[in-house]
Amino acid sequence: MRAFITGASSGIGEGLALHYASAGATIGLCARRAPLLGELGRALEAKGARAIVYAADVADTAEMGRAAEAFVAAAGGVDLVIANAGIGIANEILAGKAEPIARLLRVNIIGVTNTIVPFVPIMLKQGAGTLAAVSSLAGFRGLPGRAAYSASKAAVITFMDALRLDLHGSGVHAMSLCPGFVHTPMTERLSGRMPFAISRDEAVRQMTRAIARRAHTFAFPWQARALSHVFTVAPEALVRRLAPAARNVGSD
Repeated sequence: MRAFITGASSGIGEGLALHYASAGATIGLCARRAPLLGELGRALEAKGARAIVYAADVADTAEMGRAAEAFVAAAGGVDLVIANAGIGIANEILAGKAEPIARLLRVNIIGVTNTIVPFVPIMLKQGAGTLAAVSSLAGFRGLPGRAAYSASKAAVITFMDALRLDLHGSGVHAMSLCPGFVHTPMTERLSGRMPFAISRDEAVRQMTRAIARRAHTFAFPWQARALSHVFTVAPEALVRRLAPAARNVGSD
């Protein structure tokens, strides 16, 4: 297994890296926090894997292109890319604060394309590989207090859907992973309800199974997926009543 994972320094990204680490595997770990990546790299190597650390900002197109090129050269190819890096922001849109929204969109949308696109030609040449992007159930319907976040995650789903159509018949697969609430360091800083929240390990278990079977748009857990279907068709008055409380703290 040759896997490249962004947002790998903690949370779901860290869990995914630990899952795929095994004897003979090469795992590319990409995030901004180099010390945490170094610690994780040592943990992967203790499991027999080779860990390659890339301290990079996914919003930097040139930097991510260099990281992709370096990983492919070091690993001799790539089997799996997971664009997992993402951020949330405080609910300050009504205060007219545009800069936090601009950063969120750069990380959550441009960060995904910066991660995925450089690997497309390599996988096409190989005739095999999986490109996975972590979106969210929030991408299925705009939610109060989450205008930018919902929009960014909807963009990820649409991008990966269209990319999958472009890749049809090539042996390369594109997919979206759409979790509900997951207990991670990021969500620990959120206030309010987290309905149907699951552990990081359970999220990793479901995500890796979906990757293995080459799902298209995988939304989970099932309870939250069912609720998201209701939200998709529900009138706005019902969405206002049922939606989780808006963020009042930032996350990164």
